[in-house]
Amino acid sequence: MKRCIAATVCLGAAGLLMAQGSFTIFRPANGSKVRETVRIQIPKNSVPEGGYVGVFVGGKFVEAVVPKAPSANSKFLQYNLDTKARKIPDGKVSIELVLYVNYSDQPRIVDRSAVEVTVANSSSITVPEEGLKLRYRFVRGAEYIYTLQNRVAVTTLSEVENKSGGKPGELPIEAETIRMLYAVDNVYPNGDGLIRMQALPEKGKDYAWLTTEAEATPRKYMDYEMASIYMRLTSTGREVFGSIPSFWPFEGVNGEGNRLDLYAAFPLPTLPERPVQIGGSWQGRFQFGDIDLEKLFEVNRVVKSATARGELLGVEWEGGHPCAKFQNSLILSEPSKEGQRLAASGASFTDEKTSRTETVWFALDKNVPVKIVSNTIIERKLVTANPLGGGFGGKRFGPMGGPMGGPMGGPMGGPGGFPGGFPGGKGDEMLLQRGGRGQFGGPMGGPMMGGPMGGPMGSSGPGMMGGRATGGGAPGQVQYLRLRVERIATLEK
Repeated sequence: MKRCIAATVCLGAAGLLMAQGSFTIFRPANGSKVRETVRIQIPKNSVPEGGYVGVFVGGKFVEAVVPKAPSANSKFLQYNLDTKARKIPDGKVSIELVLYVNYSDQPRIVDRSAVEVTVANSSSITVPEEGLKLRYRFVRGAEYIYTLQNRVAVTTLSEVENKSGGKPGELPIEAETIRMLYAVDNVYPNGDGLIRMQALPEKGKDYAWLTTEAEATPRKYMDYEMASIYMRLTSTGREVFGSIPSFWPFEGVNGEGNRLDLYAAFPLPTLPERPVQIGGSWQGRFQFGDIDLEKLFEVNRVVKSATARGELLGVEWEGGHPCAKFQNSLILSEPSKEGQRLAASGASFTDEKTSRTETVWFALDKNVPVKIVSNTIIERKLVTANPLGGGFGGKRFGPMGGPMGGPMGGPMGGPGGFPGGFPGGKGDEMLLQRGGRGQFGGPMGGPMMGGPMGGPMGSSGPGMMGGRATGGGAPGQVQYLRLRVERIATLEK
């Protein structure tokens, strides 16, 4: 009887497969060379209803999926295999798709197909013996548009969690997207370029919703309010001079005196002065937007610099371009004795510090960056009020009112700060409006949040996690906070 049932199941599977198309990997072809994201295609009718596909790379299971058609008119189902995200090394590797269909509530393999391909994310890019000479190649009239995604995340650790090396998940706080234009208006005989830099409206619209420090919530900015900043840059991206041209309306035009202009200062990365080999390092620099709104039309520089360490991490394809991948890094504080002790004990948080890294994929065919990922990390040790130790003074600050006290509007240089303030000041890339300091206005990336995070459970004052017990009771609790500000800039195609 059992044999009859098994035979019936097998016959049912065979009949189902005959009704479906052939389960065969159509693309990529066997023996082909691939890189970045591999689009694996199979005939559209080859997966029956209720069926799914197991993906195996190099004999190892990756995931089970139900492939989708890339478009309504496509004849194929498609699965995208990101070889870089999956950290698949260069070289030959097998890709196998296995078709599963459930029978009697049990998954059964009814077909499979495999190809062998050569992954070439880095090996297909040749590095000269003398090293790579990275240079911007400015072309008059060229325009480069980048999408900048800005994210903020925070992590808190108790003293016990920190000492045990705990790594709690990050809490996302805020995200915003800005489109930026870099237009080459002039090219000089020595290779310098005159770059016009400004924010752009959202795609297909004549406006964008953006937040500056002067405004706690996003505001609608029209395209005519997005003003230009000019920079003359060397072929390595260093500022020669910067300027913000003044605008004088025609006589009789009303309202221009109250016009609200938006200035976006996000300088391009700087490049090494000499050719470099993979693994080679150099003294690089960060250029931070630095505009004095009180002297807007008198400035001759729009950035200030900080020395950084540059390193060529390697070469790889990114966004369809062969790229040199390098990183600039900067740590603003040296470890203290307490930090050294915590590091030796294996703690997650080792000291109060601020650091920044900037990873750049510089296209060797276009001579511009195609992707820039910058991370600014601020770490602080904080003493919070003990919730069992009497009453709390002050009022909450902002809608969340929870463990993240304080306006959080100056962790990177604006007013306020974590519990009483990181140093204020200008610096880093900025999103400015006339008459107000910009969203990214601090020494390492700007406030970004202007004040939405309130005091801890009725904390006293605006300090980040900074409430103090107003009555007697137990002493304050030690906590550690890590704030990460990430910006991802991607060249639009």
